[in-house]
Amino acid sequence: MLTKADINGFRFRLLLYFTILTLLITATSAFIYVHSEIRSGQNQARERLHLLAMQLASDIRLPLFAHDTALLQQSAQNTISRFRDIAAITISTNDGLVLYSHARKEMPVASHLLETSLDVHSSSFSLSPASALTGGNDGENQRIGLLKMSLDISQLAADTRDSALMAALVAFLFWLAVSLTGYFVLENMTRSFRTLMAGLEQIKEGDYSVRIAVEKEDEAGHAALAVNSLAETLQSREEENKRLQTALVDAMRLEVQEEKKQMMARLIQANRMTFLGLLASSMAHEINNPNASIRLAGLFLTRAWGDAIPLLQQMARDEGDFSLGGIPFTRAQNEVLQSCAGIERATNAISHVIQDLRNYSLGSSSEYHPNVSVNQVVNDAISTVRAYGRYPDVNIAVDTRRNLPFVNGCKHQLEQVVVNLLLNAMQAMAGKPGAIAVRTAFSPRKNQVMIAIKDEGVGIDPENLERLAEPFYSTRIGQGGSGLGLFVANHIISEHNGSLKFISQPGSGTTVSVLLPVHNG
Repeated sequence: MLTKADINGFRFRLLLYFTILTLLITATSAFIYVHSEIRSGQNQARERLHLLAMQLASDIRLPLFAHDTALLQQSAQNTISRFRDIAAITISTNDGLVLYSHARKEMPVASHLLETSLDVHSSSFSLSPASALTGGNDGENQRIGLLKMSLDISQLAADTRDSALMAALVAFLFWLAVSLTGYFVLENMTRSFRTLMAGLEQIKEGDYSVRIAVEKEDEAGHAALAVNSLAETLQSREEENKRLQTALVDAMRLEVQEEKKQMMARLIQANRMTFLGLLASSMAHEINNPNASIRLAGLFLTRAWGDAIPLLQQMARDEGDFSLGGIPFTRAQNEVLQSCAGIERATNAISHVIQDLRNYSLGSSSEYHPNVSVNQVVNDAISTVRAYGRYPDVNIAVDTRRNLPFVNGCKHQLEQVVVNLLLNAMQAMAGKPGAIAVRTAFSPRKNQVMIAIKDEGVGIDPENLERLAEPFYSTRIGQGGSGLGLFVANHIISEHNGSLKFISQPGSGTTVSVLLPVHNG
């Protein structure tokens, strides 16, 4: 069972995983953004440098071809004055002769410089410099020199650094906001479960008087209501068992047979109420109230339909047959009446089932009858256990032999024995999925009817097999066992002149056989 520490640890781990995942996603997004900004800035700077170089190369074709240093200086200075981030310009001829060179006095570091080299050609779409000077028109595109240009990108680096810092700050604030939001969401989600776990720990320690406060009508709230109902039942059971144990010990010490029989009758009734008490609280709300609402709705529909029939019949006579609920009115009027009658029959059947269960839980007569059907006893006991719903992962397979002879006995007491044995088999599964096989058989040679219940549980140690029917002896005292279930079952079967047999091996499951003599009346 989960404890409060487990819930806190789970919440911490979940919050840790969430914050780490959010941090990774945020950091990755910030890194991608900064990297994209750096590449975009560098690409823009390269494109700008290339365009500036192409523009200057176009302006210096004629001066370069004519080796006119004055015009070259003028063109270069115009470009430098217009674009302050140009760090250096070098113009040379094909022979490597430098005609113009300019560089800032304080050059930036190499990492903050962007350089390019561009060959200067005579344009093929206009006169070459030679043609312009000679008056010819050769149309050739020749290389006439080399232009080198350096661009200062210190501001780009500063802008990139600022963008990176801003992205890191925004990413950190986003991660912090998401982490705080996640913490408050988890805190709100687990508050009800922590309250539930605190109550369960008290119940686990044996304090059945605790009642868990229901904060919200959610899954945890419904679970708290169920635990409160269970704690109330366990508290009543514990008080009753203590009182009955004390009285039983006194009766056994005095060896008064009559008092012992009366006490056993009370133990049988208390044991019966233990199992049915777990069903009573859910039955009252989950079945009776909705069933009453369905019944009232059915009565209202029946009356309303009875009042509406004459009007609808008159309409059908005046205007002809019409559709009602997707079918013709001539059919619908009978269908609705049959549906209302079906609702009444179904609700009455549910009421009878609940009333039978209440009669049994209140303790009906324990008189013996000669025509008790063992198969009916088994089927009713299985229905009770399945309605209990505590072990949904355990499958019960039933194999009943037809035409079993009747036995002489009390049906409700025999059903109580089978319920006891089935619950013991389910508890032996130790919370693991599995199957329980229930079968009935008849032995003509022994003139006995047998009920066999076989589980796939942990089995029973050999030293415990002989003590199973002893009062107050249980291998599950720590899990809430009273040590009276098999003792009561053995007493009931003995009163029916029958016997209980146990076959078990540790780790291989257990088979319990109930042997009852056939009625020969």
